[in-house]
Amino acid sequence: GWRPVGVHGTSSHGVRLYIQMLEDAMKEANLSAEHIRGLRTTMEHNTVLGTPDDVMAKIKEYGIILNVNTPYLDWTSVLIKDYGEVLRPYAMPVKTWIEDGIRVTFEARGTNFWTPIHTLVTRKTATSPVYPESVVLLPEEAIDRVTALKMATTWASEYMLAEDTIGTLEPGKYADFAVLDRDYFTIPVDDIPNMKSVMTGLNGKIVYDNSSGQDRFTE
Repeated sequence: GWRPVGVHGTSSHGVRLYIQMLEDAMKEANLSAEHIRGLRTTMEHNTVLGTPDDVMAKIKEYGIILNVNTPYLDWTSVLIKDYGEVLRPYAMPVKTWIEDGIRVTFEARGTNFWTPIHTLVTRKTATSPVYPESVVLLPEEAIDRVTALKMATTWASEYMLAEDTIGTLEPGKYADFAVLDRDYFTIPVDDIPNMKSVMTGLNGKIVYDNSSGQDRFTE
């Protein structure tokens, strides 16, 4: 009766094994594919999942949501050096997944949605003390800014089974919003990681206001 989420799907074969376990559980408990689709089970990270036909077919059959962790693209560049170019096509082909009808979301650290969005629209990895050199992996898998924003809002609410209350601004839902210091849709793409929130609303109330130049949190 539990919802299986947060399962790490690092590689294609790891996801394949998970799906086998899922189908074993379905058989033992006499659960239908429709029941599993309703649970919206998820796979996390998906570092080198790629697009193997058998795995993609099962992901679509059971409505599994793929949640990516973009900093792991840094690690993938190291894996390619260790295991060869055969691994490159497996490096988070997000655009192909989405075009194939798979729901995809992404992980973020705290409130920093902008760094992963920048990676998704450029395929350029962020630098860090561990990976000081930025690399571009599968540039053909870059997505547009609107799609990246949907991954963090509309589609993320589906991941949370909360699309009736969050994810979009419309009557009957919580008025959660952020006022940004620049236009996300028109600024140079490399400015995206530097975006900041000027004001934040949660459930119809202003909970953060920096419009005067001073940080202010409200209760």
